[in-house]
Amino acid sequence: MDPLSISASIAGLVSLADLVFRQTKKYVKSARGSYKEVNDLYREVQGLSNVLHKLSLVAFDLELEATEGATIPFETAIDPSCIRECDLLLGRLRKGLSDTKSDLGSSSAFNRLQALLKWPFSSTETRELLDDVRRQKQVIDTAIAADSLGKMRSILSNQEKISAEMSDIQTAAQQILDNQAQVFADKQKKAVFDFFSKIDHRAEFEKNKRLRHSQTSLWLTQGQDFDEWYSTPGGRMWCSGIPGAGKSVIAVSVIEECLRRREVYKDTAVAYVFCTYRDASTYELSAILSSLCAQLALHNEQALEVLSNYHEELKKGSCSASQPSTDGLVRVVHEMSSFFSSVYLVIDGLDECGDHLATNVRSLTGISLSQREKLINLAILSRDELIIRQSLEPMFHHIEIAAQPEDIQLYVASQLEERIKTMNLKFRNLELKDQIMTELVDGAQGMFRWVACQLDHICNLPSDRARRYALGKLPPTLPATYERILTELDKLNDEAKQLVQRTLLLISLPPLRQLTFDELCEAISVDLDSDTLVDDDLVEKEEVLRWCGSLVRQSVESRTVEFSHFTVQKYLEEDCPKHPTIHQYGVSKDKAYALLGSLCLRYLTLKAPNYQLLPESAKAAESEHPSIMDNLRPSFISPSARHRAAQILVRAGAKHDLQLETPFISYNLACP
Repeated sequence: MDPLSISASIAGLVSLADLVFRQTKKYVKSARGSYKEVNDLYREVQGLSNVLHKLSLVAFDLELEATEGATIPFETAIDPSCIRECDLLLGRLRKGLSDTKSDLGSSSAFNRLQALLKWPFSSTETRELLDDVRRQKQVIDTAIAADSLGKMRSILSNQEKISAEMSDIQTAAQQILDNQAQVFADKQKKAVFDFFSKIDHRAEFEKNKRLRHSQTSLWLTQGQDFDEWYSTPGGRMWCSGIPGAGKSVIAVSVIEECLRRREVYKDTAVAYVFCTYRDASTYELSAILSSLCAQLALHNEQALEVLSNYHEELKKGSCSASQPSTDGLVRVVHEMSSFFSSVYLVIDGLDECGDHLATNVRSLTGISLSQREKLINLAILSRDELIIRQSLEPMFHHIEIAAQPEDIQLYVASQLEERIKTMNLKFRNLELKDQIMTELVDGAQGMFRWVACQLDHICNLPSDRARRYALGKLPPTLPATYERILTELDKLNDEAKQLVQRTLLLISLPPLRQLTFDELCEAISVDLDSDTLVDDDLVEKEEVLRWCGSLVRQSVESRTVEFSHFTVQKYLEEDCPKHPTIHQYGVSKDKAYALLGSLCLRYLTLKAPNYQLLPESAKAAESEHPSIMDNLRPSFISPSARHRAAQILVRAGAKHDLQLETPFISYNLACP
């Protein structure tokens, strides 16, 4: 979903309000004669639920209008704080009422009496909650009843402020793109930019931006910690968190907030890098620093001139010195920063740099620590690893990242509504929906990723009974979740298990270029014991997604297939191979090369309507089948890979049994 759209958030609030209403009703029904404030609260929650339902219909209407070309998109219409306040209020009620729910339904009269005596809120708290619910209901109800759309927007939100903030981000981003277009128009400048643009920083930013759920991360970007980091000259901030807590999504929010404020403080600059397991170049310190330099050059003509001069220095140097050095790049970053009042650098995923971690941490922190003018503000987001902690503390202000309970709550509620709407989830009993929300919110421990996996699992179960049983046995951690997924997969037929094993191995290949879904589907469809491959043999993309479930996903930007989260690959590489029953799903470079090489060799000897098996001798191959490689399916093998693989195959007499000394065959299959 569009991360700035709040339609899904409103749907989540509807689900949450319904849950609170049902919980309150149970208490009132069981506690006959309950005091007046409780009954009043029950009625007001019912009223709030009703107006939220109305608001969801208005939201749907406006969002539809926006998709059909409305001049003002719906996402600018409602102040996020209005939704967040309602979420916090309903979350407080849900949490308190959940504690009494089980006892109220007890068959024991004594337990029910105890529950009645322990209404979770004091009289004062109940009256405050009652006032808050009434206020929220009035704000929303008044807006819905407004005479016009413009009046509704002015009541429900600070429209001018929201529109201005949206415009600020868009203007800042557009200005950078315009600068880039001007650079590219000049061939000499374009050559400089191309030389230093080692990383496609924008692609990873867009990928994580799409994953962000509306209304999340506000606790940081609208909080005091962020303001202090942003406004303090030379400010340093380290945000750490457990895997699956949404660090990269928070990095997107930090970057966007810096871009938004840039419209006020126009002489500032923003640059960022996402270090990711999907792109080996993002581990390299030289590539990281080069990317930061290239981004800064787009903000300012004088900064670009500094980078151009450094490029000339490298061209005049010896061959060994033609690549930028760490010291040289750090010096250039400092020189370029002198043309701005402040420079904001954001580095995400530093912990994913593997063997480069220690060097990268030392050099990147050195950019901030060694500056004289305190112009560079640095934010680092990573897991809390010892090497990083020792390098950053106490110089960096440390913020522990965990998905906030209210963020998790709204995410679960909106995801449930979305899956119900798309018919991926159905209930016979709405109480099960309430139970799912409660169990997932309480069990998340700050991990969005964990919640997503549990929802995927629950949606795949056939009945309410099965879902209720699964809720009682939720795996507590991400590794345990992946173990459950693979254990279930191991119960499938041999053909499906082979599909999963091949898919995981091929995706795990070194990330020089990821396979597209077409390439992957064709590769896993090759039968090593058959000399044909026809359309009827091909596995469909939907089957891969069906069997591999929460483990893989398709990249929207590149149409390639990848692990759904870096923790998936980490589990498959480190934990899975040691497991007594599912070790066969573990991945390694050797296993991946061996599989892809075997598929390559079989692929090159496939029969087709317009050619026969590749002859065993090089001479025969050249004389009888000069264009045989051009007749192969294009999806799986690139031209250069086909040529190299054919040379090796012919030298081996078409009978080579792949060994580890020929991994470059498979390596080139996934490379241009």
